[in-house]
Amino acid sequence: MTPARRIAIAVGVGWAALGLPAAADDVVRDVADDSAELERGLARFQAGDFAAAIAPLGAAHAAAPSDLDTSLLLGIAYYRCGDPARARPLLIAAAESPDPETRDSARIFLGLVADATGDVDAALGYYDSVARGGSSLAGSGRELSARGRGERFAAALVIRPELDSNVALQPATATAVSGDAADRDLFVLADLHLRPFLGGGLGGGLAAGLVIDQTFAYRKQAELTEFDMASSVSGLTWSHRGPALRAALGYHVDASALGGALLQVGQTVDASARRAIAGAFGVAASYQLAIRNLYPDAYAGYSGIVQTGTARLSWLADAWELELGAVVGHEATDDATLTALAAGGQIAARLRLGRFDLRAFARATDRRYTADPADRHDLQVRADASLYVDLTAHVGAVLGGALLDNRSTAMDDDYIKWTGYLGVVVATGP
Repeated sequence: MTPARRIAIAVGVGWAALGLPAAADDVVRDVADDSAELERGLARFQAGDFAAAIAPLGAAHAAAPSDLDTSLLLGIAYYRCGDPARARPLLIAAAESPDPETRDSARIFLGLVADATGDVDAALGYYDSVARGGSSLAGSGRELSARGRGERFAAALVIRPELDSNVALQPATATAVSGDAADRDLFVLADLHLRPFLGGGLGGGLAAGLVIDQTFAYRKQAELTEFDMASSVSGLTWSHRGPALRAALGYHVDASALGGALLQVGQTVDASARRAIAGAFGVAASYQLAIRNLYPDAYAGYSGIVQTGTARLSWLADAWELELGAVVGHEATDDATLTALAAGGQIAARLRLGRFDLRAFARATDRRYTADPADRHDLQVRADASLYVDLTAHVGAVLGGALLDNRSTAMDDDYIKWTGYLGVVVATGP
């Protein structure tokens, strides 16, 4: 097998790893350097071990810096390892290749790099140039261009039957009514997102974006209909995505009804930021301020202001994400005996494997009720996990569950709630 054919197959493996159509396997290139370093790098690349491919491909590139095919492969390897800063100059060089396959392969990956940094206009420019070209990647360029332009408006519908072990326990409160009755329910959620501006580049590959969103949700109980719940959340989020810094600031207004009567009206401000340090590793922090008013007498004491802050270590790669950190919260409630200071830790993880997307989150806090005469404190654990499966480009399935477990020094305040669900997701995009 010739070196040209091996490079073509290697590039095809790169496309397959991204979930895109593979480059044609009959691409012909003139490659003079058949060094041992290049051979070793190609072998690692073809095996999908991009991290191990970087050193030998780097050596081959240093020996023949004018070999644009090697530049392309090394750039792809850096991109796949979450290092777009090193990938970009190599891909820019490869994009000047006289060979249309090398040129358009590099432009596709330059578009993906631009997408990752939030520069949507630049990404669409690269995809459109490939779509207009005469290489075998024109179809991929058109697909990616259409996908990028579809980001202006997004909609999703979730329909899922659920089983709730403790219907009376509401998410934002301790059990305010007696009973631990379980029940089945049907949960329906409609989610709309509008991005009025695409791109909005600030220079240097930086971009800012505004998203306006609206969510409606309804939960219909099979038997305990007094706990039927409807809710609406409206708001907007400003986000910034750069090569090293990501940040977001959001404001939302929510209202909910329980059993046909008004339950809660609230406002929430969210701020978050993540700074990349090296490769996939970075640090992140967030702050949330929630102001809520609960109207039924059984829940009115929980009205007040809730503040929550986190500081996290963050690993963000193409196929997986992991965050570990500390969390501190303060709930200032109208009923002073319910005012609490919470401190603890949390973990969040995500794994994407082809059509499968697995997400998990857990938070454990020690909650101290500062005005309680008995010096009450609770150990509270919140956790949820879900598995999403893409069935088609616009239809998926979701399987998951959530847990809330509270152990208190006041024995009457122990409670537990778990929810399991299996549903369907219909969305405008993958």
